[in-house]
Amino acid sequence: MRGPAARWARALEHQEHRDARAPGRTWDLRLVPAAVGAWLTGLLGTHLTPAGTAVAAAGYLAALVLAAVLLRTVLLRTVLARTVLVRTNLARSGVHVPTTVRPDRAPHGPPWSSLALSALAMAAVLLSASADRHGSTSGALGEALAGGGTLVVTADVAEGPRPWTAPAAGPAGEDRTGVVLELVLHELTHRGRSGPAEATVTVFADGPAWSALTPGRRITAALVAAGDPAPGPPTLRAAAPPTVLPAAPPTARDRVRQRFVLSTAALGPDAAGLLPGMTFGERSGLGEELEQAMQDTGLTHLTAVSGSNCALVTVLAGHAALVLGARRRTCLLTGLGALGAFVLLVGPDPSVLRAATMGGLAALGLLTGRTAVSLATLSGAVLVLVVLHPALAAEYGFVLSVLATAGIVVTARPLTRWLGRWMPDALALTVAVPATAQLWCAPVLVLLQPAVPVYALVANVVAAPVVPAVTVCGLAGLLALHLPAGDTAALLPLTVGGWGTQLIAGTARTLAAAPGALAPWPDGVPGAVLMAAASAAAVGAVHLLDVRRRRPRPVAGALRGGPAPPALPEQHWRDRDRRRRRRRTVTAALLLLLLAVLALRAVTDARRPAPPWEAVLCDVGQGDAVLLRTAPGRAVLVDTGPDPRALQRCLEDSGVEHLDLLVLTHAHADHTGGLAAVARLGGAAEVWYGTADPDPPPELGEDLPGVAAHRPPPGQTRTVGGLRLTVLAPPAAPRRWGGASSAEENNASLVLRAELTGADGSATSWLLAGDLEEQGARSLLRSAGAQLDVDVLKVSHHGARNGGTAIIDAATPALAVVSVGRDNDYGHPHPQILGHLRDAGVPLVRTDQHGSVRLLREGARLRALPVDG
Repeated sequence: MRGPAARWARALEHQEHRDARAPGRTWDLRLVPAAVGAWLTGLLGTHLTPAGTAVAAAGYLAALVLAAVLLRTVLLRTVLARTVLVRTNLARSGVHVPTTVRPDRAPHGPPWSSLALSALAMAAVLLSASADRHGSTSGALGEALAGGGTLVVTADVAEGPRPWTAPAAGPAGEDRTGVVLELVLHELTHRGRSGPAEATVTVFADGPAWSALTPGRRITAALVAAGDPAPGPPTLRAAAPPTVLPAAPPTARDRVRQRFVLSTAALGPDAAGLLPGMTFGERSGLGEELEQAMQDTGLTHLTAVSGSNCALVTVLAGHAALVLGARRRTCLLTGLGALGAFVLLVGPDPSVLRAATMGGLAALGLLTGRTAVSLATLSGAVLVLVVLHPALAAEYGFVLSVLATAGIVVTARPLTRWLGRWMPDALALTVAVPATAQLWCAPVLVLLQPAVPVYALVANVVAAPVVPAVTVCGLAGLLALHLPAGDTAALLPLTVGGWGTQLIAGTARTLAAAPGALAPWPDGVPGAVLMAAASAAAVGAVHLLDVRRRRPRPVAGALRGGPAPPALPEQHWRDRDRRRRRRRTVTAALLLLLLAVLALRAVTDARRPAPPWEAVLCDVGQGDAVLLRTAPGRAVLVDTGPDPRALQRCLEDSGVEHLDLLVLTHAHADHTGGLAAVARLGGAAEVWYGTADPDPPPELGEDLPGVAAHRPPPGQTRTVGGLRLTVLAPPAAPRRWGGASSAEENNASLVLRAELTGADGSATSWLLAGDLEEQGARSLLRSAGAQLDVDVLKVSHHGARNGGTAIIDAATPALAVVSVGRDNDYGHPHPQILGHLRDAGVPLVRTDQHGSVRLLREGARLRALPVDG
């Protein structure tokens, strides 16, 4: 170890000497105008025609020339004024000044090389964007976009479906809802002409088949083009449900990612959601509740692979080569090779591409003997990526990654120096890095969420010491999984990383639940401009304070005769150092105490026994999942919600270890998407399902193969422990041809009456109506009669208006519950349903406001309490 340690010490010594030689180093701004110009050209190219983009680029160049000329004029006048002042002072002192004296640092003319590079960069982006546009508007796709009509495509799902909503056409209509997703086209048929079509399109669709698609699935679908192409990526509308093609065999990359995700599933929902995300950006397992808490506390970036992850991979690989005795060139190439493998594992995420390109340019500079300058490297990375892929300029992930990096490069060091006056340097750096990143990214963040996370800085400071440890443990576990006995070898690092994720998740939840966690902010462009002004003022204040602190203070006064004042005793300086160390020790102790409290709370929450309950309304986001207790540790589960991680957390918080029966009311993804959590629990003894199609939901065969499943007829009952279930609907036979519409599938929901008998003999009745709409509700009212009169009503279809109010009047419940996602785009629950419940005097429990809720009867009183309370 002596050799590597000595080389490391020499490297540090060289760095100190270099910094000492250049104490006033400034940023290398030569590539910044070109990078900004390339980014603006790529951004405008997604909204304007090529001619409009070229005009805007020319305007930017003209503004650069004007700014350069004005700056030269101002600098020249400043230098000349200082020269005249110096000459005047010297002349007054009687010193002869030559008339030919010239200022030493007279400014030169405009930086023509930088302007020329900016022009070349913008021209390259224009050419690249034109080539991309030509590729998407030529051939059959171009004809379809220009002339309109229906086209049949074979495509891969690039980005999963995201909800969208549009106002109703009239005052009496329902809001239009659906999903939007990105497809990568491979083959296309339009008006009898078929051929390859390598292009990315945006598709607006509705229906459960589109909502259930996941990234990576290959489909065939009929799409409709409007016939009026606009600048930017092509936009199409779905004409029919897609047909999912058989999945291709998983690649080596898929197998590596899947094995890691499965290895973290046993560590708890927080670790299963955060550890893959913090290691290689896999966020599919992150529960909606935790994701919202992290968004409200500014911690979302932890699950997006960024420069810190790439730096850890590169440094660890390079240091491993250094330990083995390799030279600098070999260490750099080893680090770059590891970085390349990591990029292949993560995929083409914008922040990863930015970090990898920066790392490659920096390594290239070191290999050629040049000093790596962060701002120049960042500008070069932006130039390379935007020229190769102009659409990156319009992606929020890329813009946020660049802004955060620029903020850390430009502002983090001055803020660290200023904060270092009151706290230890390590703590000052821990505070400065997230603070500067937040300041620089804030104008873009308010476009995504018009609110300011008040506790974001506190959350990031608390999480900062844990994040590198979690990432390193995740990377170590990823490598260990591919060793002999890999599952055993990876257990230790993954377990330690899981402890760190519990601390991060606990921090997010605690601060998100604190009063005033989100401060409202104006939305849209005005809000972004206002935030940009506030951020610019804050950044300017930081730099101004740093300049004033570093500026030498003027020394003035009169010489005084006599002996010098006595020197302060050495004890004075020792006492001062002791007080300074004591202050820093107290600060560090308080920080450690806070970390310990958060860690203790996470461990306590994990080991706390489940509270008593008879039924639990699980918070699974925009979906349904209800637990009905049959015995200690056993229950019947009605629907699974859309998110396996959220359901798994509800099962663990409720102490459920076995499911006596699983009921899937109908085959929509928001009721069947969490089946993977049931599989991890060990499955269910039996499955009931309802659907308008002749076959059972396909998810059953994928997640629970071999389980006993059937469609119960109306009137069938089942008694398990203190629970009695009765099937009330649907009375109609399922369809035997074609695919069911969304309304038909909703009206085919199993409707259950549940009667829970407590240990004291008290009984509570439930009506669980799935997603029944008004048509199905009318049929239910005719057939069920008095069986609809219950104590608790699970409002059908998440409180949508098309569920109607007749079933509420028939049930006359003492309590109504609605399972719905927070800030959902469907407008659930509808104000008409809420008003009807309010007028009837029925209290309402909502998962978007109350989270997971446990219900139990205490004598004649029915209580609803939070699961975690």
